[in-house]
Amino acid sequence: MENLNKLALGVFGLLATFGLVLGAGANFSDYNASRSFHWDIVTDDTELIDLVAIQPYSYINGDGLLTIDFSANNPNYPGYGDGISPSSEYNFDEVFGVSNHLWENMPIVVEIQSSSTNVEFYGHEGDVYSAYDGSLASSSDYARDWVCFVVMPGDTVKIGIDLSANGDSPNDVWIEAMTIKAYRLGTEPPELVGKCGQPRGV
Repeated sequence: MENLNKLALGVFGLLATFGLVLGAGANFSDYNASRSFHWDIVTDDTELIDLVAIQPYSYINGDGLLTIDFSANNPNYPGYGDGISPSSEYNFDEVFGVSNHLWENMPIVVEIQSSSTNVEFYGHEGDVYSAYDGSLASSSDYARDWVCFVVMPGDTVKIGIDLSANGDSPNDVWIEAMTIKAYRLGTEPPELVGKCGQPRGV
């Protein structure tokens, strides 16, 4: 498996490209699929964005990867979990969080983009928006592959994931990329202005 890890820091923004790997393997008798996906995370305290694993099926492994693992190999519940089924859709609230603990008294605008509509994002607390049109992405029904949101100083926005395995078969492997960018509020690119829950007048 190949993980992508790019990091470019600027005065006002952060770009991190993370490899998203989604693998499936099972037999046709039970239609279960073993799946996990991994994000490279830089754990250096000097970085300007912080990702936190929230659910028991998400954890940061010894290699610094944010791992979402539904298989029996998950150290949080070893020996349990057979994966997810192909030709199905799964929704998981609060899989990971994006916090703003590293910017001093500055709200930030964060965008997350998936390279595939098989992996989409939402925030069930009503603080995540579609970056396409500014509509709320507050449940799996409204999950989008490109979302954005504002994170106030000291806060964390919790991100849910919608996985669509429609058309997937046992032993299929997906390799996707997820891009996360953060900007100081007021410096986000024009295509995000007014779409991410920014306060009026900013």
